[in-house]
Amino acid sequence: MTRATPHPVAREELGAAALDALDPAEHAALLAHVAECAECRAKLAAYDEAATLLALSLPARPVDVARAAQLRARLLARARAAGAAASTPAATDAAGTRPGRPAALAVAAARPARRRPLGWLAAAAVLAFVVSAALLARATRERDVARVALRAGEARSAARADSLAAALATSRAMVEALSGRSVRVVELAAAGAREPVARMFWHRAANRWTMIGHNMPRPKPGKTYQLWLVTGSAKISAGTFEPTQAGDAMMQAEYALPPDALQAVAVTEEPAGGMPQPTGPTVMLGKIGE
Repeated sequence: MTRATPHPVAREELGAAALDALDPAEHAALLAHVAECAECRAKLAAYDEAATLLALSLPARPVDVARAAQLRARLLARARAAGAAASTPAATDAAGTRPGRPAALAVAAARPARRRPLGWLAAAAVLAFVVSAALLARATRERDVARVALRAGEARSAARADSLAAALATSRAMVEALSGRSVRVVELAAAGAREPVARMFWHRAANRWTMIGHNMPRPKPGKTYQLWLVTGSAKISAGTFEPTQAGDAMMQAEYALPPDALQAVAVTEEPAGGMPQPTGPTVMLGKIGE
């Protein structure tokens, strides 16, 4: 049974294992430890992923035949050494070394005193730096995404609050225009066979006019409805409007008028865009005092 690498030593060997820089016995002992240690298992997986990314990022270069033969020979020698180590008897000599055991394995048994080659130590350090940088970049991206989401949520909340405030202000203005001691209501009666219903709310303190109508027919093509404020000396246009398909209409205007000057409110049918003075038939009329 392979003896597991102690945890402090295993943490130092994870980078070398990802670079395949350990001898077979060291690699097997490290894997035995990783199988029982969740912390080292996670770090080894991160090192393997970083090593793969590093390998994929390097440009492809052809390997000459002589160098390929040397690499193949070293791999075969390592495989033969691993096989010989696995088939060596369990007996040991007086120095504590198994007969026929390679010297490298004997050195590996005395872990506290061994010294690692500087080459793979540097490579392992680079790999650890790459992993740390990748983790830092991932954490930075996640922080930025969270910050953008937070700002978007705050912007939506602010927009929703502004929308609610605007709706509330509109509602308050409508309530003020239709109620209160300063509001006077003028009933408008239909002048034709059909019987539209309309009321004009005159907020005298704010000089605001609000007309609400129901059951109003659509005007003829090229025509529109125009609202008039009738005094003893003038007919003042308060604007044009068109009802909905259901016959409902609402329009608002602001015009300063002395409280005792208004005599009537009228709606006429005029050419599209309106006229400076009434020219068409009267659709509805409401007189003060009626």
